[in-house]
Amino acid sequence: MGKVKRIMDKVLSAACAALLSFMTLLATYQVISRYVFSSPSTMSEDLLSYSFVWVSLLGTALVFGQKDHMNLSILSDRLVGVNKFVLSIFTELLIMFIAIIVFLFGGTQVVGVGAIQISPTLNISMDWIYIVLPISGVLIVIYNCINIIQLIQQFNESKKEGIL
Repeated sequence: MGKVKRIMDKVLSAACAALLSFMTLLATYQVISRYVFSSPSTMSEDLLSYSFVWVSLLGTALVFGQKDHMNLSILSDRLVGVNKFVLSIFTELLIMFIAIIVFLFGGTQVVGVGAIQISPTLNISMDWIYIVLPISGVLIVIYNCINIIQLIQQFNESKKEGIL
């Protein structure tokens, strides 16, 4: 599982870095075209918006995979042993449930609506933009499964070593 997670981390990190680089170049182009040539580009503005959505949602999946998301550790810091393990599993399952409902089910419905919409400036179907919702949902669920497996392995190792 660790190898799969490392590959996913590298791919998502590279995708986010590429998107951020693209956005930087696009914003620079937009500023130059607007202020130097007095000819603003509406296409670049839409591309920036869509790229921002993609980098945000792919970055969200990456952050959940690395367990770097915001959390309130008031309770988890006070727990030890089985109680901490149960809370960690519950947290992963709760995140997974929300990802399935919001990103997978909700995202799939949004993609369906996007299939009948066309971006006015880019002239592409909006489902190409919205597809990132179910993609990030799948990634979050995969990360949750990996995290749960790792938590179980750590718990079992702790039991074997007599820490619990």
